[in-house]
Amino acid sequence: MYDAAVHHALVAGAAAALLALAVALFLLWRRRRAAAARGTDGAVSRPGSAAATTAAPLPVVPLADVERATDGFHPSRIIGQGRHFAVYAAGPGVAAKRMHPHLVLVDPGGRRFPAAVRSLAVPPHPNLAAIVGLSEGPGERVILVERAPVGAASLDRLLGGGDARHIPTLSWRQRAAVAAGAARGLAHLHAHGVVHGRVRPCNVLVNASAGGGGARWRHATRLTDYGLAAFLDRRDDAGAEDDVYMFGAVLLELLTGRRWDGGRLADWALPHIRADTGMEVLDVARAGAPADKAEARLLARAARVALACVGNDGRSRPGMPEVSTILSDVEAAYRRRDGAPMGEDEEGDDGDEGRLSGCLLGPSRSIHKADTLLRPPV
Repeated sequence: MYDAAVHHALVAGAAAALLALAVALFLLWRRRRAAAARGTDGAVSRPGSAAATTAAPLPVVPLADVERATDGFHPSRIIGQGRHFAVYAAGPGVAAKRMHPHLVLVDPGGRRFPAAVRSLAVPPHPNLAAIVGLSEGPGERVILVERAPVGAASLDRLLGGGDARHIPTLSWRQRAAVAAGAARGLAHLHAHGVVHGRVRPCNVLVNASAGGGGARWRHATRLTDYGLAAFLDRRDDAGAEDDVYMFGAVLLELLTGRRWDGGRLADWALPHIRADTGMEVLDVARAGAPADKAEARLLARAARVALACVGNDGRSRPGMPEVSTILSDVEAAYRRRDGAPMGEDEEGDDGDEGRLSGCLLGPSRSIHKADTLLRPPV
């Protein structure tokens, strides 16, 4: 019995190592290919450009390898649960999102599953929890994703959705970094023809252990579960403008500390932002009042971005590249205020990650179709 247990442990360990090695080699190849296509400037590519077509195809991993790496999908390996998936630790830096069996039986995705997941291949980006592979078999559908760093939590929890005793309070500087990081990740998806489809706080991962808000916070935010709504919810009509609307809702939650609540948050907050009394809606109870007029102007600029994303109709909403540029400018202004170094971050990818759960926001709607367009930063 002892020999059998040792043999089983060795086989499981070898499978996990092989799976991790395969994913690591794939990621390395994909990063090199994407970097070569983008050039040395690291700029986000535009749809239709050469860089926008360089995403490597996602590998199909044998289901037997995934089962060995997760000890046969043993409950002890579960690191997260959601509406559609259970998430298992599958090796260093890799998580396996296993679709719930009852959903497989009712055919979410069906024969479209492999092609639908492969269509989500995009070049790597520091503000995305990348999909790195897929696997399937009789009654099984699995998506392999990058795991978040140690200390990561969903924005939903950080804004008060979890046990507040163990959740750090986000400062305005950190909220600016979260908003900018999420905007950059979403702009990257749109640049490569991928619609997220479910932009909500529960699908925004934040590495809350990244420090006080210096350079490391630039890459402390990652979007997860992008593109899955297309086959899980059989929605083929979602577009980039819907993502912009949902991002505006998330930005309002970041600024106010309140829940979206079916659009009631917008009904309350947007009139204040239009009337230039946006300071009335800020989450001063937890983040504090703006330190000075300069910080108040930065927050007002972010509030106007939320207004343009949510208040305008689909044809008049700004694109995510514009939104990303403005919010990244706000983030950079905070870093200059604090004297933070402007060099590149250093971040690790290994660690506990239990918040890749996924949740949905209903079809978008415009609340104030006659609203003005996004004004440039003042």
